Order: sequence, then structure tokens, then C-alpha cells
Amino acid sequence: MIVCVVNDPDRVQDVLTALLEVGITTATVIESQGMGRVVTEQMPIFAGFRNLWSGARPYNKTIFTVVDDEKAEEAMHALRDAMFGGRQDARGAKGVLFTVPVLDFYKSTGSGQGETER
Repeated sequence: MIVCVVNDPDRVQDVLTALLEVGITTATVIESQGMGRVVTEQMPIFAGFRNLWSGARPYNKTIFTVVDDEKAEEAMHALRDAMFGGRQDARGAKGVLFTVPVLDFYKSTGSGQGETER
């Protein structure tokens, strides 16, 4: 599984385009928040640490997809280029990108009758 957390909303389209260019047409995109934002806003005791996360964007997009091992290397290369390739500024990364092994994978065939495909 490839997981990509994009901190810069301007990069989301680049990331999705990179996936399409390597033949990956299915992924899930969810809105997410970093720990710093949740801690400083929802846990008043930690509000004093707000300056640690002062440059962080309020929300991220987390994109994940499950691909075959052969496709993962090609996709990771394309995603690295889309996220970091020569455009990363001095303030740091515009997100994180990583893979996680998947031991089993099932998908619904959409019939609603419990049919799955492995």
C-alpha cells in the first residue's frame, strides 16, 4: 500500500496525475489533520505548544492505494517527483510518502450481496 500525505493543496493534483500516468486509477483521498493541530485546539493543556506547529497547514489530503509490488516502485518514483522533485522549499517537506506491506486484500464487487474479489 502506498500512503501519501500531501500538506500543500497545490500538490494534490500533481500527485493524482502522477498516479494516473503510471496506470493507477484507483485511490482513496481523505481530508486529514496533523497531530499538532488536534493537540493545540482540542487539548487546552497543550495550547502553549501552538508555536511548534505554527507553519503547518490546517488540513492535509491523505491519498492511499493498494498496488502490486511491481507497480509500487514505479509509482513511488513518480510520486517522489510530484511531491518533492526540485520544488521543495527550504522550510521543509510538503508531505510524507511511504509504503506498507499488505498481507491480504479483498475488494467488493459492488453487488451488495457480500461478493468479494481477492
